[in-house]
Amino acid sequence: MIRRETEDGWILISQHDHGILAGDIMKYWGNERFSRPEPSGEVLLAINEHDHGWVEWESGITVNPENGYPTNFMEMKSKNQSEIWSRSYEYNSENHPYASSLIALHFDRFNRKLLERNPSDKSALSYKREMENFLTEHLDDFSQDSNTEDVPPDMNINLRLLQVGDIISLALCHGWTDRVMQDVPLDYEGSVADMKLNTADGFNFTISPYPFSKSLIEAGVRGRRLCRKSFSSDEELRKCLESAEWITLDFTIGKG
Repeated sequence: MIRRETEDGWILISQHDHGILAGDIMKYWGNERFSRPEPSGEVLLAINEHDHGWVEWESGITVNPENGYPTNFMEMKSKNQSEIWSRSYEYNSENHPYASSLIALHFDRFNRKLLERNPSDKSALSYKREMENFLTEHLDDFSQDSNTEDVPPDMNINLRLLQVGDIISLALCHGWTDRVMQDVPLDYEGSVADMKLNTADGFNFTISPYPFSKSLIEAGVRGRRLCRKSFSSDEELRKCLESAEWITLDFTIGKG
């Protein structure tokens, strides 16, 4: 769950809806300077579906006991995170092994950070083995003797495009005022650039250098408005959500 803060509460946006927003934006990626993703269908599917595993967990949203806020995706226990990540890349694995492998690699990068902070984290270690087994089964030329750096260069570029789409969508959903994304692929030959995303109002964004085929991107995401910030129990939060107003946040992205 994503929490977008308001003056008197939150707008809650589901992880899956955030992923769909990322796909809606990244389908326009590519112009005279930036290469289109290839294979485009698989890359865009990975971007669109990368957070599908959250659907089940978010139906039982909980309260963060430290502050009473609705728990967001950064406050999860590693065991819950790894279960959600696995569901995300397994969802389309039968029919779309390439897209599913991109999603697995995407969450591998988060799992590495968990292991860097706590090398003995049993859930993170278990997920690492599970993810490597998945890649061995679904990705050509990946074996048990490989590691997650041993993927084709084109796949690493497509992974970075998934990460960029994820960051752009998160910035819009949260209303972040600025973000710098480093090493954004320009093509499949190794050229990269640093990209800056800015907004003055949390809804109308600019990006530079500009990577899209349309001169102005218009996109939206739905969320539920909560008119208070903290809750005493999971039950209180869920009851409040039942009557919460659904709203749509509308965004634009133009040239910086």
